[in-house]
Amino acid sequence: MVWPQHGSFSLRWQGDVLIASYCGTWNEVASRNLHRQARALWVERGLQANGQPQAWGLLSDAREWEGGTPEALAEWWAFFEDGVRHGMVAVTDVLPSQFHEAMVKSLAERAGRLTRYQLSARPEDGLAWLAQQGLQAKQIEPQVRSQDTSPG
Repeated sequence: MVWPQHGSFSLRWQGDVLIASYCGTWNEVASRNLHRQARALWVERGLQANGQPQAWGLLSDAREWEGGTPEALAEWWAFFEDGVRHGMVAVTDVLPSQFHEAMVKSLAERAGRLTRYQLSARPEDGLAWLAQQGLQAKQIEPQVRSQDTSPG
């Protein structure tokens, strides 16, 4: 059986930073679609002259995210690991509550072992921290938005 996507996201480059905004309650289809669309954006960025991926940072804005199934979180982790392979050198999460922090605590700890990680109170704080990591969030580029196909 093919499940519809539950939850939604948008993606946009802002300079060297990929801003991912998450909404709703996610199933694994949302995480897989996020991964597929993000990968297309990473590939579009191209490679450095030495053939390595260009360095970039991720700001995960989850202020409107309500959580996800265990399968959704496992699929999100696949997205994260692939992002590191494609040049992600730093990530910051903006979460709406301590409950959400607890929900992703093990993922955040794993993330900190693969790349620089910071929990930020606001997107502006996250962008400032990413700038301290050498990633500039200059121009705003168009968003890629997924559709939430859940009923309701």
